[in-house]
Amino acid sequence: MKVKNDKIYSPDSLSRTGCDNQGAVALIMVVWVTVVLMAIVGEFTYSMRTEMNIVRNFKEEEQAYFLAMAGIEQAKLEILSAKESDVIFINEEGELAFKDNTEEDEEESIQRKGELGSGNFQYTITDEDSKLNINSHSIKDGKQIANTVSIEVLKELFKSAGIDSTEVDTIVDSLVDWRDENEEHHLNGAEEDYYQSLSEPYSCKDGPFDTIEELMLVKGMTRGILYGSKGEEDEESNEGVIKHLTVYDTGKININTASPIVLEAVLGLEDAGNIIMERETEPIKRPLANGKVSSSYFTIVSKGTSADGIISRTIKTVVHKTKKELESVYWNDNVI
Repeated sequence: MKVKNDKIYSPDSLSRTGCDNQGAVALIMVVWVTVVLMAIVGEFTYSMRTEMNIVRNFKEEEQAYFLAMAGIEQAKLEILSAKESDVIFINEEGELAFKDNTEEDEEESIQRKGELGSGNFQYTITDEDSKLNINSHSIKDGKQIANTVSIEVLKELFKSAGIDSTEVDTIVDSLVDWRDENEEHHLNGAEEDYYQSLSEPYSCKDGPFDTIEELMLVKGMTRGILYGSKGEEDEESNEGVIKHLTVYDTGKININTASPIVLEAVLGLEDAGNIIMERETEPIKRPLANGKVSSSYFTIVSKGTSADGIISRTIKTVVHKTKKELESVYWNDNVI
């Protein structure tokens, strides 16, 4: 027996104390190992779940993309199915419609949507021939050819869209400076020196517009003017000028599909009013006022949605119809 601090310890009690200490250490080690293993398993499970979500989202995004592609192809088929003699117009639902000159049957409802597999798609078709081309037009025999958009016509369109006259002068003059090849300023325009003086400088293009969205680079243009805005308090709302403008040389304006703003800007109030009144009864079947009743450029916007409705993809393309062929002149499969 041992005596320590007036206490007597037997060999058996010392042995039991040592064993208890070793057991406690072992238990702590087991607990720590268990905690570490649980953390590893948890991290592995989280990683696997993340990977599975990524794979599933990628799969559904690809499905949505090809559903949108299906809508594009369906729209192309609809455009190609229209005959050369078809009159293109806007129906009562505000949708672009195709109709043969000799057709007298009642108009059928247009279905521009569909289901494919477990997903669905829907698309819209817009007539580019109903808009004003903001690019310069050709000159023939010293005279401007049909549908040439003058500065005055552009200004009239912007004013009709509800844009302040001061802003209109700046935007239109700058628009012309942007597309012409010289470096001479219009009265309220802008050339290279202005754009280089900005906090984030860039060059004046001095060439034709490739897309209508390029207008955002022009001096005076804002998102509210281009895409429209909802007025707050004393501010007036406007629908945006983008729906009235194009960059494609469509020739004459389609008088059946052109908006009143475009018609008034091009033809004047009297002729525009007569056309609007006539087409309210039925589509105009013969060209009037140096316009046309058919179209060759169309914008297609198609949206594909996966089965759960969470993942979607949108594709935008502009096609040019020549006889029985369609040529894609613009493509964007990353539309937000």
